[in-house]
Amino acid sequence: MRITNSMLNRTSSESGMPLNGSSLLNYIDNNSSVDDLLSTAKSDKANQGTGNKSAYEKLEALAEKLTGKALEFALQGKDSLFAEAKESGSNEKIWERAEELVKSYNSLLKEMGGNSSELEKYYKKMLIEGAEGSKEELAQIGITLEKDGTLKVDREKLKAADLDTLEKVLGRKGGFSVTTALIAGKIAEQAQANMESLSSRYDASGKSWSAAANKYDFWG
Repeated sequence: MRITNSMLNRTSSESGMPLNGSSLLNYIDNNSSVDDLLSTAKSDKANQGTGNKSAYEKLEALAEKLTGKALEFALQGKDSLFAEAKESGSNEKIWERAEELVKSYNSLLKEMGGNSSELEKYYKKMLIEGAEGSKEELAQIGITLEKDGTLKVDREKLKAADLDTLEKVLGRKGGFSVTTALIAGKIAEQAQANMESLSSRYDASGKSWSAAANKYDFWG
């Protein structure tokens, strides 16, 4: 599913959670400073050109995947996961989607380690803080936050949770899914911006810098 700004804006508006950078930052961590985010952006700008286009493509794909997985739980109405479960009398699909959400979350988190830019590291911090904010609620349905920021699912405890609890924790009003979707959406946007920045760089002969770099990418 291709995640669009209108989808994120609608989810943000309907959930009452801010989407713009400074407001989202303050929403997640009232002790964080907008200056921190600006300083990391300046640091990244100074180091533009050192990134790898394929790495940004992978990051964007993982971020969009996580956004989609999280937004599934934010949907409302007769087509929502919770409405389907109530109608069918089975929570199986919710269990599957919850495990997929955790797997996608962990994949993105791991991708944003090592040689990530300062802004990516900051978004990673925000992603983890979003999970920390729902730590107790997630634990009720068997999803625990590890020391490295990744999530772990206890499938038996997840299956033991009733539908109301699952919806309370993972649904739109629970906070975790919406916050995760919004942050992942911003990560995807940043990755796309980085790719565009790389593509706009040209060497003296008129060839794109990124194309020249990829030509000699023996690992890719």
